[in-house]
Amino acid sequence: MKLAIEGIGFVGAGLADWNTAAEALRSGSSPGSLSLAELGRFLKADRLPRTERRRAGKSVRLAMTACWEAVESSGLDPANLPMVFASSSGDTEVLSHTCAALAEPERMVSPTRFHNSVHNAASGYWSIAVGTHEPATALACHDDTAGAGLLEAAMQATTGGLPVLLVIYDIPFPEPMCHAEAIAEPLAVALVLRPAGHESRDRVNISLGDEGGTATPMRGSKWQALCDGVPAGRILPFLEALALGESREIVMPTDGGPTLLVDYQSTERGGQG
Repeated sequence: MKLAIEGIGFVGAGLADWNTAAEALRSGSSPGSLSLAELGRFLKADRLPRTERRRAGKSVRLAMTACWEAVESSGLDPANLPMVFASSSGDTEVLSHTCAALAEPERMVSPTRFHNSVHNAASGYWSIAVGTHEPATALACHDDTAGAGLLEAAMQATTGGLPVLLVIYDIPFPEPMCHAEAIAEPLAVALVLRPAGHESRDRVNISLGDEGGTATPMRGSKWQALCDGVPAGRILPFLEALALGESREIVMPTDGGPTLLVDYQSTERGGQG
């Protein structure tokens, strides 16, 4: 499946957007860290209607912030883009509150929290914000979520012949569920993918290989820790290649399934979204 990258969005590692993340990757700078407590200053929700803005949690706003950057850099109308939202666990804060409520004798679950507990909540908020009726896919595949989301978006763009918005995002679980499912810190990456044409500056060929294989490593140990510590971070070796403008094949193994091969051919796009 031959694709082009039309737009990129990034929030995480103490970095608020793709251009600053790309510069850090190019310069070899170590990423910072981003806690849930600090996340709010990186998020944008002002384009949501007032009611939805009040109800949207951090997970939704994290995904939407990355989406806005990717779509704006692509120059495309978000209302015309099919969507793939990929998160290993969805809104972990809401899920934790819901589980705690169900453990109480009364089992009183907040209607607003229940509304946000479904895995397609973020895609629903995005659809409302941009006024789209395009199809939305929400998926989760534990540690393979980034690869599954990229594969799904690639297939939709290839079969539909149209651009597709992909966002891969995660936030940590609070206490005590963080001990059962460890997600190091918040991270969101959004890409606008479309079928590659002769005029495409950067091209990506996505295919499936044999089972097994070794994941492509990051060049910095702290970037590698982010890649390993957050399911959404498995997409980071691909972003490193984009930032460096370096043609390479990125290997994304899956747990017991075929390996996802991402063959990136650069034309020195670098950090320009």
